Amino acid sequence: MPELPTLPPSLDAWRDRIETALAPCILFTARDEEDPGLPGCRYGGHPLVPPGTPWPHSPRGPLAFVGQLDFAELAACRAESLPDLPRDGVLALFYDVQEQPWGFDPKDSASSKLLWTPRSADAVALAPPRELEEAGLAFDLPLKLTPRLGLSLPDPWDRRASLPVDEWGQDAADDYTVLRERLTGGEHAHQVGGHPWWIQSDARLEAQLVSHGLYCGDSRGYDSPQARRLESGAHDWSLMWQIGSDDASGFMWGDMGNLYLLIRDADLRARRFDRAWLGLQCG
Repeated sequence: MPELPTLPPSLDAWRDRIETALAPCILFTARDEEDPGLPGCRYGGHPLVPPGTPWPHSPRGPLAFVGQLDFAELAACRAESLPDLPRDGVLALFYDVQEQPWGFDPKDSASSKLLWTPRSADAVALAPPRELEEAGLAFDLPLKLTPRLGLSLPDPWDRRASLPVDEWGQDAADDYTVLRERLTGGEHAHQVGGHPWWIQSDARLEAQLVSHGLYCGDSRGYDSPQARRLESGAHDWSLMWQIGSDDASGFMWGDMGNLYLLIRDADLRARRFDRAWLGLQCG
């Protein structure tokens, strides 16, 4: 397991609380590849999916393939960390990269799709439809993602954080942000598990409410009696995959935002990826 870097003096008094908040995650380094059906974790190329699977569509047309996680590859680098993740299988993510729905409307669920192959060895490459090729959305040249085990710290206002932010001065708050950046590489990290880097507010409540059919594009969804009954369930959601905007991947989510794939802990253990929620945040 990686170690926490040396703390600046402004944070040393809270070392125990910070160490308790640490969570393992998987981070990626990327390199270009030529093989569109390359196995392993990657962005772009041809997705690896169960044999006979048709290309996913939304009401607007075919969804673009964003990338895939190969859990056999991830298992080789994470040892016993992140025990709820599968130890085998491929998960392919498709999304409407033109419209880029935010995820605050239950209807947005039609704009993304996860395809799960329980055994990596059984997954086969699926060529994109001509419609995506002609629109320049096929991303044929893949970006290979090489995983490594890392550590993450929460946003101070994260629902799962227990940090004494009310006792911090500006120096401590600034130093904490720098510390988080040193661990994961900053707010646009490409990351599996661990603490998300929220660009806006903690999205777990939004995931909880939208997955129960509540529209959260304005305050009414959050203020309803049903929302208050559901709110405690927001703590059941965790980050599975964060996909940032950057030049290396070529992704631009909104105005330099992130995609967040969240899932309930119980659904992850049950491999119910159909119950995951995909949201977008940007500044």
